[in-house]
Amino acid sequence: MNDDFFSKFRQSPRPDFNQTLYTKLVQDAKTGTFISRRSTSKRIAFVLAILCLTFALILTVSPTVRAAALTVVENIIEKITVRGVTVLVRDELLPTPAKGQESESYSEVWTPLSPQDISTNYPFFAKLPTWVPADYVLQERAALYYGSIIETPPSSALFQWKDNSGETIQLEVREGSCPNGLLYDSNGPLHDYRSDCTVATFVTVGPENEPQVIAINDQPAVFFRGAAWLSDLSGSVRKWNPSRWGPTKDDTKGAWMIWENTGRTFMLVATSATITKEDVIRLAESIP
Repeated sequence: MNDDFFSKFRQSPRPDFNQTLYTKLVQDAKTGTFISRRSTSKRIAFVLAILCLTFALILTVSPTVRAAALTVVENIIEKITVRGVTVLVRDELLPTPAKGQESESYSEVWTPLSPQDISTNYPFFAKLPTWVPADYVLQERAALYYGSIIETPPSSALFQWKDNSGETIQLEVREGSCPNGLLYDSNGPLHDYRSDCTVATFVTVGPENEPQVIAINDQPAVFFRGAAWLSDLSGSVRKWNPSRWGPTKDDTKGAWMIWENTGRTFMLVATSATITKEDVIRLAESIP
């Protein structure tokens, strides 16, 4: 399918969109979190992934990160909306994460499980690809994420593959999607959400990332080059652990993609420069 078909998903943001999003970020910064959960019949989980972060990587109380997030929304030049996913494109390069700039948050907690355990006990999340690039091995440590330690069932699962050089592919399978259209009325207010949308994702990237709308098994997906952060499942862990993220070795390399299908939202990140767009598409389309 010609990627130009999806040019309709690109649009300049409404003047009030930036201001409304800016106001939301300011309000959220005051409460120390970038996640909002509502007590409705269908919980809406909002993930603000700022600074080209993957898998909701900056949900943190860090004042430095909050200040950077507020700066991001002041320079939005383009908005790409695909169902529940909104990608905001800045007019300048995003800050490069510094080595050692790890972050953690209790907005979501995770417990370690093996991929086999998840397949057996939580089959909804066990959507693993039947193809991955050569030399990548599925890791024995996977994770189930929860909104809190008393919340059941889990909200997502994270799987990862590594090669001999330490390059990584991570796949998060999150419950919820926005199956019947855009998250909100493009002519209405930012918070006028569709009642059938159960997950919304906001991602901010720089112009160097060149986000594209492509097709995965006839479903629209957002793809761009560059991976700045990875979820961190390493080290000593307990039954419950805060969400942790760390910067990749080179944020100009790798690839990131998000798409929805069958009530799920998939987020995939690869760190290696040798992983091509075609590899990412092939992996995603091999998920049964």
